[in-house]
Amino acid sequence: MERSARLNCLMDFYGPLLTERQRRLLQLRVEEDLSLSEIAENLSISRQAVSEALQKAEAQLNRYEERLGLYSRVLRTEGAVRAAIALIEQDQKNEALLALRELMMEDENGL
Repeated sequence: MERSARLNCLMDFYGPLLTERQRRLLQLRVEEDLSLSEIAENLSISRQAVSEALQKAEAQLNRYEERLGLYSRVLRTEGAVRAAIALIEQDQKNEALLALRELMMEDENGL
């Protein structure tokens, strides 16, 4: 997945855990697609300060994902549901039910 799209998803999950400044910088970079220079100009700080702050914020989002794994869980669930739908479309309902039950068991066990 493209880096900015992944960051956007991580922001959806973990953005509230970041500082207001980190959230704002990431929003300007990822959602508004501003360059480092444009962000620096808007916030009256150096381009280097923007770069360092964005790197720290991104690292923090990645640490949250490593520890909590919410985004990975959503991706696994999405994949399993798509596979179950494909099985249903192929009239393999029992296999689809089995796949969905396995997904539920994984979820219950926190995997």
